[in-house]
Amino acid sequence: MRSFLLLFLITTTLTTIQAQDKKAKEPLVHTVLFWLKSPESKPDRIAFETAIQKLIANNPQKITGYLGKPANTEARGVVDPSFTYFYQMTFADATAEAAYQIDPTHLAFIAEAEHLWEKVIVYDAAPIE
Repeated sequence: MRSFLLLFLITTTLTTIQAQDKKAKEPLVHTVLFWLKSPESKPDRIAFETAIQKLIANNPQKITGYLGKPANTEARGVVDPSFTYFYQMTFADATAEAAYQIDPTHLAFIAEAEHLWEKVIVYDAAPIE
């Protein structure tokens, strides 16, 4: 009986570790494209970048955070460079992403910067199982 319990405990622990490892390797990816109302306005860009950099630096749910702009790549029919900013965060799972939606760091970013954008599109992606 003791051998069975020990084997059960070891198997359960390994399964839990593997599940946690899988989450870290296969996160939920949250991608957001922003179109600013006045993309040529330097003060608006500075205000937006300051607000979103605070979010990226301070949000506790994220695994990674990234802020970018359209790349200067070859023009092709499949490339859409019309957005002003590309923002991406990864989360361990959908629960972490849901917590992010109501987290004070996310809500503060929205309150600080939403007057600057005219359009936002969100793409959330989960791993293929």
